[in-house]
Amino acid sequence: MSRNRSALRNHAEFAGFRMARGLTGLVSPAGLAKVGDVVGNFFATLPSRRRRIIDFNLRLAFPDLTDKERRALTYAVTRHFARSALDAIRLQRLRPEELLEAVDVVGWENVERALSRGRGVFFLTAHIGSWEVAALVTGLKIEAGLSVVNRPLDNPLLEVELDRLRRLYGNHVFGKHSIVREVLTQLKKGGGIGILIDQRVREDQGVVVPFFDQPAWTADVLARLARKTRAPVVPTFALCEKPGHYLLRYDEPVVTDDLPETDLEDVPLTARYLAILEAAIRENPDQWLWYHDRWKQIRLHAAN
Repeated sequence: MSRNRSALRNHAEFAGFRMARGLTGLVSPAGLAKVGDVVGNFFATLPSRRRRIIDFNLRLAFPDLTDKERRALTYAVTRHFARSALDAIRLQRLRPEELLEAVDVVGWENVERALSRGRGVFFLTAHIGSWEVAALVTGLKIEAGLSVVNRPLDNPLLEVELDRLRRLYGNHVFGKHSIVREVLTQLKKGGGIGILIDQRVREDQGVVVPFFDQPAWTADVLARLARKTRAPVVPTFALCEKPGHYLLRYDEPVVTDDLPETDLEDVPLTARYLAILEAAIRENPDQWLWYHDRWKQIRLHAAN
């Protein structure tokens, strides 16, 4: 639990979650989207810390946007994540076949080609679109199952609910520390490992690579594991097309065997992965987690 959190705040947030869960059982996906739009638009008007972080991040990443364009993108971002939060709660009510019917899958042949190497596969994604849908559907489609590396939420009450969602159809979840043994076991079975590396890490936990033309501290765990196991890395993105419907895209795998040795070091390999994520985010900027304090070091320096 975060040291800055109180039990009162945790219980208040959980009460809000329970209200939202009740709502998802009564309202259609289109209706939930309208509720999310109202909540998102309201959040965009608040002078909160997270709202200021969104503005800073968008100024840094898209310096050519006008104030009007940046404000419009801010509203689109807050609407998307209010929608996504409600939709993630709704997913807990779906049977596997109902979820699969709501997803258009493109590029599954890339996964099959990666798996044919017999080393398992890493799935590289970001906090874009509905990454929980990406994990759930991938876990249903891959025979040996999927394990997901995650960072627990600060609110332990909500973490229990999120963990339940991630394990909904049999996926395995483990934390980001001391994961090597679990990863090797899963890959040996021919299974998949889902990893998100788009968020900031502490300076002693990663490397600095370019992200939207800015230096960004990034976890190098995927580079180290891919180099050790030689398992292919398949970029994977679940994008929200309309309320209750998704496009799940599996892109061309990155195969370490095909790269020169100089490209397999932590920095160049992590930079390659992050460049793939950046390209996907640039295609759908309204669906990425701009709330996250990705360039905290730069933001604090600019404030002084």
